[in-house]
Amino acid sequence: MLIKFNNIKDLSDARYAAAAMAEWIGFSVGELPIQQVQEIIGWCAGPKITLEVSTPETLETVQSWCTLLPVETIECAQADIDFWKQNLSADYQYIVQTSAIQSIALGDPNVTINKVNPNEQSASDIKALNLEAISLDCEKEMVVGMKNYDLWNDLLETLEIW
Repeated sequence: MLIKFNNIKDLSDARYAAAAMAEWIGFSVGELPIQQVQEIIGWCAGPKITLEVSTPETLETVQSWCTLLPVETIECAQADIDFWKQNLSADYQYIVQTSAIQSIALGDPNVTINKVNPNEQSASDIKALNLEAISLDCEKEMVVGMKNYDLWNDLLETLEIW
């Protein structure tokens, strides 16, 4: 099963994603300073770097991030894919954002990435869905340097990824 971790905010989440052999880690453009993203990526190897872009108004920022980071995938709204393809100089994979399901354009066939929430769905219910790929939203630390990954651990164990 392929895994994408969304909204990476710190090294802990990125390293957790790498340990879980995630296919992608996503950074929301403009949410973190580029230097912090570079530092996180420098300490984390394995997953493909995804830029999660919200609007075409961030074009200059996205272009500079693509220049400075080893970006492989752009995640955006379906309506914006042509805009990004026309305005970014390199060929990237594209993930289409929707509220519950994401689809990544990898050629034929497309992989559908289903958003799951271990807070709302049990790990066994998620496993029963037989999904080809899932995405998990990272949360901000409540206490600096401390995060609780128990729900993710249970999910990855049930999915037989751990």
